[in-house]
Amino acid sequence: MKWITARRRHPLAGYVVVILALALFGVGYAAVAPTSDQAQAQTLAADAPSPEDVDVAEGKTIFDQTCASCHGLDGSGGEFGPDLRDVGPAAIDFQVSTGRMPSMNPDAQMPRKPMVMTEQELADLIAYYNESIRNDGSGADVPYDVPDIEPHPDDFAPLRSDFDSEEAYEKAVEEAEAEYQAALEDYQAEYDAYISGADDTEMGMRLYLTNCAHCHGWSGGGGALTDGRWAPEIHESTPREIYEAMVSGPGAMPMFSDGVIAPEEKQELISYVKTLQAEPDAGGIFNLQRVGQVAEGLIGWVVGLALIVACAIWITAKQRAHD
Repeated sequence: MKWITARRRHPLAGYVVVILALALFGVGYAAVAPTSDQAQAQTLAADAPSPEDVDVAEGKTIFDQTCASCHGLDGSGGEFGPDLRDVGPAAIDFQVSTGRMPSMNPDAQMPRKPMVMTEQELADLIAYYNESIRNDGSGADVPYDVPDIEPHPDDFAPLRSDFDSEEAYEKAVEEAEAEYQAALEDYQAEYDAYISGADDTEMGMRLYLTNCAHCHGWSGGGGALTDGRWAPEIHESTPREIYEAMVSGPGAMPMFSDGVIAPEEKQELISYVKTLQAEPDAGGIFNLQRVGQVAEGLIGWVVGLALIVACAIWITAKQRAHD
């Protein structure tokens, strides 16, 4: 007891007590915090575009020009690119539609960029991949019945050089505008039906927090990983891109395949992610990039306790100087 009493008066004793208290608090929270059940899943079966809508020969030309230099003419991979034969068309669609491929630097993690191909070129490329490169049944199919990117007016705009007169061009512009509006309405109806079809917000939140939040952040803002890599923010991701990322496991992301998250559970998770995208940021200037309630709370506790300890030391020092 005398040993403890003597050291209780040591100048560093207060710091030791605070550190021990924080450590015990953290261990205690980890011990009593509830754990989420491991999610169960499978991929979505969907129909590819009809053969009349794609050009396999054009897809081969695109592959030879943009992919073969890294992945080989037969897709078997090489020094600068992995083997594509078993990754599945969902992986091809994800990498190309998010602008990560084709890449000018195969050794670096690529950020999201505008797609360098047109939608038709991507469809042709996937058709060639399915016919000539993909191993039978390998990888996940593209989930065509999950909404993708919203149609853009430029996709329907006619070229002035294709018309001999101004009147014909103006008429084509009017027809293109009508086509765009019809496509936009169809897309919005499809999107609303898919998102509103998820009716278990708690399940979606639990799946996201269990499988995604530790890398992408509780708000979907992304975060740093090891070896200089990062988990990208997912606010701009479409439902199909999120689905494809889950079933293909790009980069350091684990693959949530048939035995991990079921299609209806994926739908719940994606619907929850879309609510995160619409959630306003009420954090003000000290939002800490919305790293999460637990992390923000821990920072608050540490900073607050540090200030309290500093004030206590300052008051004690002033009192001793006064005495």
